[in-house]
Amino acid sequence: MNKKLLTIIEGAVAITLGILIAVFGGVQTLGTYFGVLFIIAGALALALAFVALAKTKVLGYAGLFVGAALIVLGSALLIHPELFGFIIYVVDLLLIAAGAALVVYGVFTIVNHSVFYGIGQIVVGAAAITLAILYLKVPEFQTVFWIIIGILVALYGLFLVISAFVLKSDKE
Repeated sequence: MNKKLLTIIEGAVAITLGILIAVFGGVQTLGTYFGVLFIIAGALALALAFVALAKTKVLGYAGLFVGAALIVLGSALLIHPELFGFIIYVVDLLLIAAGAALVVYGVFTIVNHSVFYGIGQIVVGAAAITLAILYLKVPEFQTVFWIIIGILVALYGLFLVISAFVLKSDKE
């Protein structure tokens, strides 16, 4: 397949995913999306493990484990796509930690290096903490957040499709 066609397909998938996220919300939609993606990736990992077996007569444990693990996780996400919410929850908690660390580092930077750079770090850290707490505690914010993410993903897909037609390839 040529690069232009792959870019158009990727863009169409991104547009579709973005619309689904904006309309149905992120957790369920992304849970299902990653469930399918994990199953496909797991099947590919298993296929590669068996291709390697055919060529080398050695069956590697790592390829079998990765393939099986991805298929099991993908199946779990297809059966219970809401499990993706747990991943979002953990990422949110890590975002709070990263924001707090950035605020502390910003204070350190102000004291020892650069006031402007330190203030920037504090602002970004405080924004990360605020957004993460809003996502965790305000259901209305979650709804708006997923609509914005869906629109951004769809716009990215549209950009990919347009760029496939507008930008010249290396062969031209």
